[in-house]
Amino acid sequence: MLRRSAHIGPAHRNPWRLAVAAVLLGLMLGGCADRIRVERRMTAASFDWIMYGGSGGRTNESYSSLKPPLEPVWEYNAMAGISGTPLVKDSVVLVGTLQGELHAIRLSDGESLGSSAVESAIVGTPVWDGAFAYVACGLGNETLVCVSLRDGQRRWALRIGPIESSPLMIGSFLYVTTLDGSLVALTKEDGKEVWRYEYAAKDLRRPVRSSPASDGEVIIVGSDGGDVFAVERITGRLRWKIQVGSSVFATPVISDGLCIAGTLDGKLVAMDARTGSIRWSYETGSRIYAAAAASADHVFIGSADGTLIALSRESGSMSWKFHAKSSISSAPLISGDMLYVGSLDRKLYALQIETGVKLWEYEVEGRIRVSPVIWGDVLLVTYEDKFITAMRPGRP
Repeated sequence: MLRRSAHIGPAHRNPWRLAVAAVLLGLMLGGCADRIRVERRMTAASFDWIMYGGSGGRTNESYSSLKPPLEPVWEYNAMAGISGTPLVKDSVVLVGTLQGELHAIRLSDGESLGSSAVESAIVGTPVWDGAFAYVACGLGNETLVCVSLRDGQRRWALRIGPIESSPLMIGSFLYVTTLDGSLVALTKEDGKEVWRYEYAAKDLRRPVRSSPASDGEVIIVGSDGGDVFAVERITGRLRWKIQVGSSVFATPVISDGLCIAGTLDGKLVAMDARTGSIRWSYETGSRIYAAAAASADHVFIGSADGTLIALSRESGSMSWKFHAKSSISSAPLISGDMLYVGSLDRKLYALQIETGVKLWEYEVEGRIRVSPVIWGDVLLVTYEDKFITAMRPGRP
């Protein structure tokens, strides 16, 4: 039986409220009894999903191999829009909402472990190191916040510009992009700024909505102006910058020396991560809003016309196509020899990676705009903005 769970909190409100009202909301909720409390020590597992894309390369590849059919076991209602993917570690789920709340959920049954408020909408996916979550906000005076999972309290909060992307975590450092066109490196411990890179003069910079990706040596980012650039991770010095001809909203993916970025004019561009030289490009024919997924052999990309394309990672040649009945605006997820992808047609599809053959589909009650996440034998699917359903293998 499907277990339904709901966070008990304020009624739904407009997520883009004025900053003053958001501050008041934070103050009111900051003292609530349901503040997050995960007091035990978190144990790490190879399949933990602690940042957007699952890794610094944002490859959207799970270490868990999960085969359908799957059956729903619980549903959680966050009471506000969700645009970032859930995070999972040691059977605890974290998710941010457009109402400015960070929710903790017990993976086994979907019960709330509390929520903590930040100043404004959480548009991207937070990043989580176990003890602390690092949460980026769209507006206000506190646009990057470190929240303790033990008691739900802020450890530190900074104003570094509006953020609609997902932070990147490498070791003791965080990397974030801002809508004013900056890439900023900070220390996790205290939020101290290490370096800041601005890819153009202030009057020429366009917003950066794509999240930073890294191979450990460089940080790569795309911009609304069509610039894709790489800076050295330690120093913040520019390594290379190229123009791909159209806005890059989607987060770049880095896999085995190759950087793959999609554009709003429907082009998927593969670049050498070290030099920026273009290896290949592919015209999908429709807008690309979300990141790709990359395996050892293939790149998978969805587009606004509902087409999912599998390409050779080496050459960019097409291997197969799959057509959903509506737009694909979230990244697909690789799980062993399966590929899971959601669509605005309200369906989650499971495809065979080598052939693109549909092996299973599941219809939910709303459109799927957020990428699925797998932890162990549980798949989390987020739909119609505010609901998360947990699914486990059922009978064949």
